Amino acid sequence: MDVSAALIVGLALMGAKFLDWWASTQLARPIFCVAILGAMLGHPTEGIILAAQLELVFIGNVSLGGVMPSDITMGSIFGGAFAMLLGQDIEVAMTLAIPLSALGSLLYSLMKIVVTSLVPRFEKLLADHNWGGYNRLWIIQFCCFELCYFVLGFVATLAGQPAVAAFVAAIPAWLNASLKVAAAALPALGLAMLLKSLYTKESFPYYFLGFGLIAFFTYTKVSGASIVDGAVQLTSSTTSILSLVEVAVIGGVICAVTIFRELHRIEDKASAKQVTAGPVDESEDFFND
Repeated sequence: MDVSAALIVGLALMGAKFLDWWASTQLARPIFCVAILGAMLGHPTEGIILAAQLELVFIGNVSLGGVMPSDITMGSIFGGAFAMLLGQDIEVAMTLAIPLSALGSLLYSLMKIVVTSLVPRFEKLLADHNWGGYNRLWIIQFCCFELCYFVLGFVATLAGQPAVAAFVAAIPAWLNASLKVAAAALPALGLAMLLKSLYTKESFPYYFLGFGLIAFFTYTKVSGASIVDGAVQLTSSTTSILSLVEVAVIGGVICAVTIFRELHRIEDKASAKQVTAGPVDESEDFFND
């Protein structure tokens, strides 16, 4: 059992929860916190890859109304941490992250019950104008909230590594193959959930534009040939004319043009309303009073 790794996971989980609370910066998303966790654990490359893959899985996970979403921060950190510590891939990270994120949501609800029980105490301190006591109680409950996540990350990682390693070793080959298929399909499901909330007839063609740039600007290049069992076998490799970064730049330019056009349209509409309204006759308002 690696105590230093458990300490790092605990600190990462505590820090991610602080970032999730502070100013709603979205820095607790898997794309950020799992990448930072990978660098802290000494696996920067694996951390970045897992961060991107887990972000795609949870990209459509949002809070709507009173519905509490899964705790994707806790699930992603634990799933990514165990995958990196055990030398596993996205299949293991996904297998652990999805149920742990649901469990994290339940844990958060229980912690909020405890925090909410302090509301009468806060109200009494406000009624007594005890500002110092109010600030001290708020700091104490916030530090306890953060400390609970640190202890959870430390203990779960320290005690869970042997159990998770045994669990991964016990996964049969057919289930492991099924997990690989699910891991490839879940990012598409996450994007579909995101598109469902963002879909408009005006913007949807841009989705097909991005898909077409990747699909049509990629070709298969034949690099060699050999004879195997009397048949010619070609050796080929896939070559992309446009990389994902280049497609992202094109998408950013299109977004900027669309936003500026929409802003100009709003300004023109506001100017047209002012012209239609005409000058205001203040004398008429004076005699009408």
